[in-house]
Amino acid sequence: MGSLTPLQFPPGTSRYTQAMAKCLVQANGQVSEAPDRSVVHTLVNLVQGRMLEYLSDRICRDYGIDDEHSRFQVMTALLSAFSDEFFALFRSKIDFSPTLALSIARRIIRKEIEHAPTPPAATSKDDSDRLYPAIFRKYFEYRNLAELQRMVESDAEIEKIILLARLRREVQDSQRYQRLVQILEQDREGFCTSFFMDCLRHNRLQKLIALVESGAWESEVNAVREHMAHLRGE
Repeated sequence: MGSLTPLQFPPGTSRYTQAMAKCLVQANGQVSEAPDRSVVHTLVNLVQGRMLEYLSDRICRDYGIDDEHSRFQVMTALLSAFSDEFFALFRSKIDFSPTLALSIARRIIRKEIEHAPTPPAATSKDDSDRLYPAIFRKYFEYRNLAELQRMVESDAEIEKIILLARLRREVQDSQRYQRLVQILEQDREGFCTSFFMDCLRHNRLQKLIALVESGAWESEVNAVREHMAHLRGE
């Protein structure tokens, strides 16, 4: 792999992927059977970041979130939510075989840079949806990425980011929008957020607006609260 300059990366290439390529170039000659530990450590962190970035992109794509601020918020929330425990198995595999970090990084770079004649964000959805789930399965042992995504989306902070992004885009009346935002901001238990998300997932946004305007949303949220209490045996 020759020296790469910013101009050689296709537009839209992940900053994590660019950093992987630069790391490999800078470590040229030191990435043999016993690569430098600092190189491996850097690549591991970059690979982890790229995997979470893919998960963030997938969530945003599924919910039609395209504004940069909301996308940044989702990614930031993921970085905060995923502890080292999530990556423990991956890191143990790297400890056993450090060259895996190099192999995975090179695989990502080849897919995103060498095989991307046009901006990846616009054209490589299918390629990404083959590459990253395969890496999750093989090296992270998360075989059902859809289930992992559902688990991630249930995080209260991520739910609110998704909701606010969609409401901002789809609710044109400013008073209605502000009322919905106010309810979410005052939601300490998370039941309102869960109910709102359920409406969003089932394309019932207009019904939700009608419930909020009539005040009937409170009884719906109480039903959610009671159901959760029943599941907990309370």
